[in-house]
Amino acid sequence: MYELFVLGELMTGDKHGYMLQDVLKNAVGLVRKISSGTLYPLLSRMTEAGWIHLQVEEETKGGRTRKIYGITEAGREKFYEMMASPLDADAGAETELTFRFKMVYFQYVTKEVRLDCLEQYLQIVEKNYRYVSQFEAYLLANMPEPEKQRVQLLRVFDHRKRLGEVDMQWVREEIERVQIQEE
Repeated sequence: MYELFVLGELMTGDKHGYMLQDVLKNAVGLVRKISSGTLYPLLSRMTEAGWIHLQVEEETKGGRTRKIYGITEAGREKFYEMMASPLDADAGAETELTFRFKMVYFQYVTKEVRLDCLEQYLQIVEKNYRYVSQFEAYLLANMPEPEKQRVQLLRVFDHRKRLGEVDMQWVREEIERVQIQEE
């Protein structure tokens, strides 16, 4: 998933590691953190795989070297492959983050790839919505104890259903918007 992000960011132009880390930190949100201990080994693996190249420049302030990363042709091919690959419906929160990353880089892929991604995500959200609705119906029909826990669980399911409804509506509208766009 982070590979997709790095390749997508490098599609916009060369960047140094600190900039990639800063943008990624903002992209993943407040809940997740991306450390240098995660990012730099990833960049090394991607360089070894031939997806990105590294250029070392001497930085004037403080005499530190700055590593500038750029995407290679093999990296572009990998990026397009990752963008076209199906979302993993079983990856939970990772699926949502991957979907968000893909959306950021939609401008680099075809309309067909964008629509496939949106439709896959819609199916995942609909499946989760059905699951929550079915479990909610089970709780209402069987009234398991303790009552306080059941009531609070029903509140949680109400929250998840409402988020799902908004998410489904937004994705459907986005699909319609993309469908009428010219390639």
